[in-house]
Amino acid sequence: MKTKEQDIIEAAVRLFSEKGYTATSVDEIAKESGMAKASFYKFFQSKEDVLIATVKEHGRTISETIERLYAATDQPPEKRLASFIDLQLNSVLESKIHSIMVSLHDKSILQNEKLLHACLYIEYQTNQWCTDCLNQIYGPKVDPFVYDIIFMVRAMLMQFMFLPIIGIRPQVPIRELSEMLTKLVDQMIHNMIQIDYKPVWDWSSVDMSPDQIEKSPVFQGILIHELLIAMKRTLHSIEVDEQERAELWQVLGSLEEEITRMERRSGMIRALLEFLKGYDALEEYTLKLQRVLSLRET
Repeated sequence: MKTKEQDIIEAAVRLFSEKGYTATSVDEIAKESGMAKASFYKFFQSKEDVLIATVKEHGRTISETIERLYAATDQPPEKRLASFIDLQLNSVLESKIHSIMVSLHDKSILQNEKLLHACLYIEYQTNQWCTDCLNQIYGPKVDPFVYDIIFMVRAMLMQFMFLPIIGIRPQVPIRELSEMLTKLVDQMIHNMIQIDYKPVWDWSSVDMSPDQIEKSPVFQGILIHELLIAMKRTLHSIEVDEQERAELWQVLGSLEEEITRMERRSGMIRALLEFLKGYDALEEYTLKLQRVLSLRET
């Protein structure tokens, strides 16, 4: 039996995919799921929380499918690779999660660490499964450049999945398309082995787990960038007189300069954040920014 949370998630997926995330309201999600708006808040605090739950639900579906593929030990490795590609294509056509993410006109949602972590975990799972498939099929010969192959395969799949994201279905069945792409990938890998392909990166020294990526400067840089944009957006609508608004812009500009310095002055950054935290509309962003910056310093 489905839970109320699942009803809300399914309703949200339908609305997000039809109207886009930004254009969908909590009122519409509640109505679509057959409940009052007040009842909605018993299960989720915001529309953003529903989006995170949607991505996590997609991740659980991916996990269950991958577990079934791992359990299919009687399936030839080549068929497993085809199943992986089939999984990737169907995740776009059936789950609609990619079209939902494309519809995020308000990119400030990307500052949400829970959402980014959920997306990273899905990527990690699918990459790990693809790595295991390649090792089973081609043996240790592909170990030095296995991630090069994965990136090429994922990039190729993304191009094939772009049109379905905007609603254009392929002319051939997904299974047939998966088999065709599997043959192309197989030919590419054999050619790489034949020409003694040189790996672009030394993947033996790289940790691609979600926790490690989350600690990376790039990941933290994305959060910092999105938080600064959100603060700038807030300054346009904050209820203060023009002189005070100008002062806030100056402080925020100084904060951005300090953050982007080669050698940050922690004391100056803390003082600027403390000043901005005095405004209710900016407090949440300053607290998040303070936490992210401390992660980067450790």
